[in-house]
Amino acid sequence: MKNNIFKSDYDVIVCGGGPAGIGAAIAAARGGVRTLLVEQLGHVGGMPTSADLVAFCDTMGGPVYDELVDMLIKMDAGRYAYDPKNHHKPGRLHFHAETMKAVAMKMLQEAEVEVLLHTIATGAHLSKRKAVEGVFIANKSGYRLIRSKFVVDATADGDIAANAGAEFLKGDPADGRIQHVNFRYSIGGIDKNAFGKSRPNPEQMRRLFRNAIRKKEINPPDNIFSPLGKYFPYNAKKNQLSLAYWEIEKVDPSDAFTLSSTLAQCHAAACDVVSFCRKHIPGHENAKIAHLPATLGTRESRRILGDYVLTKDDVVKGRKFKDAVAKANFWIDLHDSPPGQDFTTYSAGHKKNTRPAEGDWFDIPLRCLTPKGFKGILVAGRCISADRAAQAATRMIPTCFYTGHASGKYAATQIRNKK
Repeated sequence: MKNNIFKSDYDVIVCGGGPAGIGAAIAAARGGVRTLLVEQLGHVGGMPTSADLVAFCDTMGGPVYDELVDMLIKMDAGRYAYDPKNHHKPGRLHFHAETMKAVAMKMLQEAEVEVLLHTIATGAHLSKRKAVEGVFIANKSGYRLIRSKFVVDATADGDIAANAGAEFLKGDPADGRIQHVNFRYSIGGIDKNAFGKSRPNPEQMRRLFRNAIRKKEINPPDNIFSPLGKYFPYNAKKNQLSLAYWEIEKVDPSDAFTLSSTLAQCHAAACDVVSFCRKHIPGHENAKIAHLPATLGTRESRRILGDYVLTKDDVVKGRKFKDAVAKANFWIDLHDSPPGQDFTTYSAGHKKNTRPAEGDWFDIPLRCLTPKGFKGILVAGRCISADRAAQAATRMIPTCFYTGHASGKYAATQIRNKK
């Protein structure tokens, strides 16, 4: 960044500093246009760095993402894990979240992207002809309008596009249910050997945690799906103590009040769980909370209706498009709870049958990034135009980098062509 004075207008404003926003901002800036990235937290990275989602799903690779991965590996902050039954090569990358924050910021600064942290993009500045010509922002300095020639909505939830009036879909078409959110935190100080030697048997575990809940020593979050609230956080079905990973249903990530109350309940429940385990579970006497996430891990909310809606059939058959701007090859991964059914881990057969064959891919066309009836705005990340099944394949973090890069590159090209 050449200076710390933010301008009142830019060529491209990218809203959201997660994978899609990082990809979009870097592509736009490298395309030679003035670019501003607006991020609500005090760092960039999105879900991987704020919700402890510290593994990138298997992917064939793509722009910006590959550079970031290379830098993480060179810094001993990333390593691949490959399971031939479940993964396409080269497998899934496990990485260090704090290092990713720094690497992503370095890449943004080297591209000369101006980054405005601790700032929320609250809505679109719309002309009478349905052209988005900037965004309103709010931060410690107040509330103001910043104008632009293009806006990239990389908020994950399509906040800016929805505010402009773009149509969107949300949830399952039959009953509106939304994929579970997850809560991941880190616990230190556990003596695994001592726990293994003196572990309570399943009946003792059930009784311990059932009584803890009855006495309100442990207060599970509302709508806890897994592990079941009856013995929370003990998973009786798997005979597993699920201390640090919980799935919660009926949370809409575009509902700020529900999102906030759920995260608050999870933080408080983590305190309950660790305090209880220190007193009652062998090997946990010195347990402590090592890290709490800043956000919940979210998977689905608005899907902005674009000039084309990517379909399940497009994904499974590896369909190609003339206006393709990104490639993806992940399987249809829905974390939800159909009425009367328990969510179970998907089989290797399901994964194989709901994605293109290894070495093949499905295209994401530009029309999935262009909100129907609007100009001057593009969407990127998990909110692109897709049916619910297709979104379950395109929502993956590497693919968000790719759709972000495509949106930034397209915006820069359009701007240069008009000069």
